[in-house]
Amino acid sequence: MSVFDELEEVTNQQYLHGDLPKWLADPLLAVARSPELCQEKEYLVEILLAQVREYDVYAEAGCCKWAYDHEDIARTLRWLEEQ
Repeated sequence: MSVFDELEEVTNQQYLHGDLPKWLADPLLAVARSPELCQEKEYLVEILLAQVREYDVYAEAGCCKWAYDHEDIARTLRWLEEQ
């Protein structure tokens, strides 16, 4: 299974059964379904995959950051677009 396939699977799980919002799931699925556009940036897709796996709406609640939130994922998506 490629990193793109894993990203699609994890994104669907987090969107359908977790708290991942649609406005964030849509661009993640677009990346997962367009591997030809991100071949040279696969390391960023791997980072996205880890962030989506550990996504939590309340990642920065409390005194410690223990997961990834929407800002982390949005930032990585921007890096994919910029490079």
